Amino acid sequence: MSSYNYDEEFIFRTEDIKSKDLANIFVETKMDRDNLNYLKGKSPVLLEGSRGTGKTMLLRVAEKELDDDFESKRELAVFVSFSKAIFVDATNEITHFRNWMFSKILFALKRKLEKKGVALSNSGILGKYFTFVVNKDEIIKKLDEFIYILENSWHSKSKGDFDQISSLFGVEPGRVGVLKETDYFKALVEDICEGCEISRIVLLFDEACHNLIPLQQREFFTMFRDLRCPYISCKAAVYPGITSYGTFQSFHDAIVQKVERDITSDDYLIKMREMVKNQVDSQVYKIFEQNGENFNTLIYAASGNPRLLLKSLFIASEDLKSLKTNTVNSTIKNFYRTNIWNEHTKLGETYNGHKKLIDWGRWFVENKVLSETLIKNDKRVIEEKNQQTIYFAIHRDAPEVIKQAVRILQYSGIVSLHTEGTKVRTEVYDRYQINFGVVLASESKSTPINRYKEIITGLSVKIYTEYGINSPAYENTESLRDISTEFDSAAVLKSLLSASIDNLDITNFQCQTLKDAGFNTLEDILNADEKDLQRAYLIGPVKSRKIFNTAFNATIEYISG
Repeated sequence: MSSYNYDEEFIFRTEDIKSKDLANIFVETKMDRDNLNYLKGKSPVLLEGSRGTGKTMLLRVAEKELDDDFESKRELAVFVSFSKAIFVDATNEITHFRNWMFSKILFALKRKLEKKGVALSNSGILGKYFTFVVNKDEIIKKLDEFIYILENSWHSKSKGDFDQISSLFGVEPGRVGVLKETDYFKALVEDICEGCEISRIVLLFDEACHNLIPLQQREFFTMFRDLRCPYISCKAAVYPGITSYGTFQSFHDAIVQKVERDITSDDYLIKMREMVKNQVDSQVYKIFEQNGENFNTLIYAASGNPRLLLKSLFIASEDLKSLKTNTVNSTIKNFYRTNIWNEHTKLGETYNGHKKLIDWGRWFVENKVLSETLIKNDKRVIEEKNQQTIYFAIHRDAPEVIKQAVRILQYSGIVSLHTEGTKVRTEVYDRYQINFGVVLASESKSTPINRYKEIITGLSVKIYTEYGINSPAYENTESLRDISTEFDSAAVLKSLLSASIDNLDITNFQCQTLKDAGFNTLEDILNADEKDLQRAYLIGPVKSRKIFNTAFNATIEYISG
């Protein structure tokens, strides 16, 4: 642990962690190890989890473990981020998005081969199809130019890129199409593997379909499925809820692994505490340990989501300085009544087609599900019964709009699927779990610190509220039937770019520093660089780089979904 330099704030996103520091920060659970084994295995995998649960961390750790074993196993891990996909306007011509995806994969593959010292040659498909020279540097140069043409083809929205590619490789325009097809890419990978003695390439897709643009999602999954071959293993991090798979069948074309931490497991507290311990120095952690019940309340409220824990703990500890009872109670009330819902509401402001569903879902949870849950729990306390609940169940044959609204709640992390297809008498239901922090924040008769242990120790999956096929709780759903799932991506992007930096997942200090330097919107950040930050008072090169990189990553994540 001594090699990691602790700072005065938490790292909320894996993108802000250097590869060499991953081992010092990552805390492994049994679920994590199972997921890592799947990510490193041969079968296609979808790693499913809401924001902040640790999907990117697992992809990065899987990459590092494969890298460490490369010389002995010859399995090449290639991490590919599609976080900027929303910037690609493919409304009129989807091939532009396909080009962009292949450019990202080729760039990441070429970079990893170079890092591993694997030299490309003009043998195989490179030499058979195109007029490459023998010089390997010339091959790299041409690949670089090819990647650039693909990545930027969507800007021009013309077929001029075909002419550029044909000129680059010395082939007729009619033969250029092979460059952008999965068959070509698979043949290229096969030649690389056989020529360089690589057993297979593991493509780790991050932010693959985190924005809610179905056109892009369907195109990605088509590529994901078509790339399957003995030399390529595809893995992708996805959100639960709204995903347009197209002809891709998630439970047949891939193994679906969930990123969830069970708050009732024996090692839950230990592992979540360790995640915090790995990010602070001993003096700060001692403050948390000395206020154990306060610390534990925040850990349980996070419902196994590391980012929710770190963010709420940073607020409750008043920037890592203390952990007072009153502050913890007020933080949970504010954070899980307001902050966690902001992400959910933001979706409706950005994706107008889903706004009615999003608003109805929030109304349903706050006015029906939470109300029934609190009544059940209070009644059992009065009756001196130990069992408590944070669960509810939706009938499998409930109206589709109801299930869609619940899926968006999963996407936002407000609820999570606990048990799929559970029998309730003679009917089949899907059982969901409400975020525990949301439940605690809704308690009116007791504070979160005084109430959390009572609920946790008595938590029973056998106690839940059922919402049947035509439950009376499904009020005001008539207007939900005309929802639209397609979007004007240009309008969506314009709306996102104009958003205030107050929406970003950064600390108050970072936010104020950015504002002092004249960065008020997300577009301001994307159009600037770290040197611009040094206009702010007492911000030097080192600090400006860290703050800018954190803000840039937070901006990309906010925009990507």
